[in-house]
Amino acid sequence: MKKKGLWIGIGAVGVIVIALILILTIPNKPKQAATPVQNTTRVSKGDITVSVTGSGSTVSTESDSVRTKDEGKVSEVHVKAGDVVKKGQVLLTFEGTDNSDNLKAQQSSLESQQLDLVDLQEQFKRQVQEGADEQTLNTTKKSITKQELNISNTEAEIAKLKEDMVPPDPLTSPIDGTVTAVNITAGEQAKSGSELFVINDYQKLSVKIQVDELDIPNVEEGMKATVQVDALPDQTFEGTVSDIADEGTASGGVSLFDVTIALNDSEGVRVGMSAEATIITEEKQDVLTLPIEAVQQRGGRYVVLLSEGESGESSVPVGGQPPDAEATPPQAGSGARSNDASEAPANRQGRGTGASGVAGGNGGSGSMGGRMQVVEVGAHNETLIEIVSGLTEGQEVVIPTVISNSSGSATQQQTRMQGGFGGSSGLSGGSAGFSGGAAPGGGGAAPTGGGGGFGGGGGR
Repeated sequence: MKKKGLWIGIGAVGVIVIALILILTIPNKPKQAATPVQNTTRVSKGDITVSVTGSGSTVSTESDSVRTKDEGKVSEVHVKAGDVVKKGQVLLTFEGTDNSDNLKAQQSSLESQQLDLVDLQEQFKRQVQEGADEQTLNTTKKSITKQELNISNTEAEIAKLKEDMVPPDPLTSPIDGTVTAVNITAGEQAKSGSELFVINDYQKLSVKIQVDELDIPNVEEGMKATVQVDALPDQTFEGTVSDIADEGTASGGVSLFDVTIALNDSEGVRVGMSAEATIITEEKQDVLTLPIEAVQQRGGRYVVLLSEGESGESSVPVGGQPPDAEATPPQAGSGARSNDASEAPANRQGRGTGASGVAGGNGGSGSMGGRMQVVEVGAHNETLIEIVSGLTEGQEVVIPTVISNSSGSATQQQTRMQGGFGGSSGLSGGSAGFSGGAAPGGGGAAPTGGGGGFGGGGGR
């Protein structure tokens, strides 16, 4: 009996030990995730530069194909490929036509015709003195007239032969540059209109880039540009837009337009080098600005979420509608593009101002307070947007927060706006406006492009 009681006691202790181990090793019930810290920013004054970029290569700004208007035998070619020439420099000379034998023959014929004319004139005088009949006189007159015509033709032929003996004017260079092609040699017969030389000005170079059809309406001749040449990474070249193609070329379903930028200084640059240019389409200085992701589009109006304690004109509580807003804002993640006039064109390949965007959907009001403020926006680039009205310098607004969560065996990307409001299309390139709460279904931002607003567009 004692042995049996001993075993019972040992078993009880074992059960207690196992229970303690289980209690210590089994994880506790997941704690509720801590509320993220609200990200805010303040309205500040700054400069905004809006630009368009494109890639291409360097080309000769001025190139000329030299053709002759004269026909003739080339006497001497004075340049060769690779020679540097100045405007007006002689490229080749022509030989005159050797008409000496024909000229002598025509001159001899002219002398004979002139003597015959004198004889006919003397004959006519005698016929008049002798009282010849009218028919005889008319016959002599016709002979005289014919001989005068022969003499005139001979004189014209002599003049033509003499003219041909004078060589055409030498062919000269129309520009400063380098001879890159010579298509004639001494002794050859040059034909009118044929290309004899090609000259390129390598001192004045340009960069020809291709610009997307959505950006080309913003580009104008005379705009300033900066150029980076791949072969000269430590140098930045400046220039101006000198030409914009009227016709685009299709590439992958997108039309691209050639834009030529004349470089102010091209020292060290060679024709054919790869380059990338940035064209400045708009510059704003000392204006009110916000990070672009802080502004959202809601019901056709642009709004920001003021931090708790901030207030402004035309502001409404979170969850309400801004003035003149549509009753039902567009759904998040719809990929719809805004038609607001102040919105920048979306990029076809999701190259907008936002990468993943902020969450949209019809979420709740969120756990943190704040008020929506309607604003008027102006110029914007990839990071900043101009606030024309609705806010003052120093006011604090909320910036969307993007959070990634993992659940179960599958990882899901969820975007939630802390303290946000259910909304429509955002400016930051993703789907819609601020998401309310942290509900997983609160509308996400498609990583490939998504909704409207600045930098949205239909990503591909």
